[in-house]
Amino acid sequence: MMEKVRIWSPLAALGLVAALTLVACNNATDDLKTSENLVTVSSVDPLNACVDVDGKLVDLDGDGTKETTVYSSVLQDINFDSRLRGQSNGVWSDVIFSSVDINYTLEGNAPPNRNEAVTITVPAGGTATQELTTVLATDIAAGFFSLGEKGRIDLIFRGKDASGKPMTARGQIPVETATSCTITQ
Repeated sequence: MMEKVRIWSPLAALGLVAALTLVACNNATDDLKTSENLVTVSSVDPLNACVDVDGKLVDLDGDGTKETTVYSSVLQDINFDSRLRGQSNGVWSDVIFSSVDINYTLEGNAPPNRNEAVTITVPAGGTATQELTTVLATDIAAGFFSLGEKGRIDLIFRGKDASGKPMTARGQIPVETATSCTITQ
């Protein structure tokens, strides 16, 4: 009686190796689509976006009469913190954010959400700070903010790590409106 002998084809062997590789690399630290670098928005300075809703009267022509109201944009420092996952050594893990979505949630009429180009590099295992205009003076002048109104600004930073893996970092900033903003840092 003749025994049946199974012969493995090279294609079947290659398929088995690929399947075993996928099983071995299925956790978060080995995910080929996930960066080894975890970047967070760690803090904002000042802590809230104070919007001066009545602006500042100024004399533009030098005659001593303040005839024009000037509104100021709100500038804030956004601080980032980077931590490496698992046993990473940080190679190819620096993150470069290239855009930020700035979305408003207010009690009243909110200004349009916007997307801005940025260039922010957060080193692997390090920190970075970037100044960002969170509220535009033109939006204040257009009447999108009213006295006593509260809300928040949601920030979503988008970019890639040095190896090309997509990255995001999110943050929230409380909004308050006033007739005079005292900035303490």
